[in-house]
Amino acid sequence: MKKFFVLFLAFLLIGGIAMAQDNPDEILAKNERDAIFYFWNEVNPSNGLVRDRTTWDSPSSIAAVGFGLTSLCIAADHGWIPQQDVYDRILTTLEYFKNLPNEHGFYYHFLNLWTGQRASGSEVSPIDTTLFIAGALFAGQYFPGTEVQKLADELYERIDWQWMTNNTAYLDMAWYPENGFSKSYWTGYSEAALMYILAIGSPTYPISPQDWGYWIVTWSQNGSGNLKHWASSDESMFTYLYSQAYINFKDLNFKYVGNLWDNSEKAIEYDMQFANENSQYRTFKEGFWGLSACDGPGGYEAYGAIMGGTDGTVAPYAMIGALPFTPNRSKAAVLKMWTLKNELYGRYGFVDAFNLDQNWRDFDYIGIDVGIEVLMTENYYTGMVWKYFMQVPFVQKAIELIGPEVTKPSGEQSQTEPQSQSVQSTSYTVVESFSSPYGKYGLGPWTGGTSSASDVNANIVSDSTFGHAWKINFNVQKSGAYNGTWIDLANTNLNQTFDASPYSAIVFYVKGSNPSMNFKIELKSPNNGVEYYYVNAGTEWTKVVVPFSKMSVYTWTKPVDFSRLIQMTFVFENNVDSIKEGTIYVARIGFS
Repeated sequence: MKKFFVLFLAFLLIGGIAMAQDNPDEILAKNERDAIFYFWNEVNPSNGLVRDRTTWDSPSSIAAVGFGLTSLCIAADHGWIPQQDVYDRILTTLEYFKNLPNEHGFYYHFLNLWTGQRASGSEVSPIDTTLFIAGALFAGQYFPGTEVQKLADELYERIDWQWMTNNTAYLDMAWYPENGFSKSYWTGYSEAALMYILAIGSPTYPISPQDWGYWIVTWSQNGSGNLKHWASSDESMFTYLYSQAYINFKDLNFKYVGNLWDNSEKAIEYDMQFANENSQYRTFKEGFWGLSACDGPGGYEAYGAIMGGTDGTVAPYAMIGALPFTPNRSKAAVLKMWTLKNELYGRYGFVDAFNLDQNWRDFDYIGIDVGIEVLMTENYYTGMVWKYFMQVPFVQKAIELIGPEVTKPSGEQSQTEPQSQSVQSTSYTVVESFSSPYGKYGLGPWTGGTSSASDVNANIVSDSTFGHAWKINFNVQKSGAYNGTWIDLANTNLNQTFDASPYSAIVFYVKGSNPSMNFKIELKSPNNGVEYYYVNAGTEWTKVVVPFSKMSVYTWTKPVDFSRLIQMTFVFENNVDSIKEGTIYVARIGFS
């Protein structure tokens, strides 16, 4: 931190653009300060609305307003703008937003800079409202006990997150006065983690913490080996930066999806690898990367590290925004850009985008892109944004309700079982705890023989011991009847498998509706690999440990490849089971 301030003060004393050519910290200090003044100059000072971009006719972007509120607090903290001036500007902004047209507390994405009215037929946007309110809450935390904090809390508390779900488990992407909800939902990995966290933490209109589980079960992965990560559909880098600008995910490990800090780091490194492997583009060949939504030679594009997602255009804000995750590579990119400063550096720092192949650079600055540069640069050097935002009580409440482990994993993530009189407190690797209504990868009933669909059903229910359990109702009273349930152990839609070769047994908890019940479990791998084992259950939770070596192979199947598991099944049979109609509960499936 001291180095950062010393370097920046040195710059102030020297003045101008000339500086050490090999000092990226000094360049980044200048870029941050220059960028911050976008939010002081490109604004209507009478209402605090910030231009979406530096064109004379640009509307205001409410997301840019949010980034601006945070950036101005950073400026005040460094003494770049007098603190009282910053406070007055933020107060003006929040007072104006208090009286702005809104729908259940949500605002239109774009507003007329002078009148505050809806601009360009834009939508009521939950994600852009989120980015605005995050800046407001940050400012409230920075100016505690003031009218700014009071207004920030009021604006947050009037947002009706429940309404924005449109009676589903997901937040809708937009609402229009002409047609209502878009009925397109925030599913799949994206920049929406901050939005779901603020929605869960609301003291007035919260969504259920379980909706976090509904959301993450829709995520999918990209990459391979060490770069395998939860991926946005277009691999646009901003999706790995926006939520992380406010939430410090570094030590938060969420069930199913793990550590989102590590995930962003892998996604950014995947972007670098993609650029390196596509060196037919001069921009990439020169060592630049950072494929993200930005202006391009043909207009605004959602560039990303996917085939067909690039024309060689890169966004400096992506390279700089990645600073906390990949500092060495980001600084190297900054040094390379600085050698082209006459073309790539302007009034508010590095340009929004450039393309060496087409000899093109952007002449506009875009508020949200400038904002992510400022926040992530500050986070890297001082951690200021994380420090204040993570102290917001609503954020703390949401994280507590979601319940991540606050320890950094090493290798395979392990979860510890809860303690009770009938449950041991030993540890094993849990792969399915039924926190999501659809399971991690999918689950459901199946029937065979004389069974009909009404003879078996299963659903996830609340449980006082484990939080959630899988309730399975079965009936095999008819001669020749057999049925059961299945649960995928990997994303079979993507041809993925689960590697259980480091383990020697499958583990789960079970209890039944009768004192003496028996049923069969099966493990399956591709190419007809199936092995089975019979299990007994009583009316109390019992831990079941089935060594792989004790499982049997059917005469009509092949041995299971335990390095490529795809599914586990529960089987109830008329000719075997002692109890032919009843209920079993299953919890915490895993391996040891």
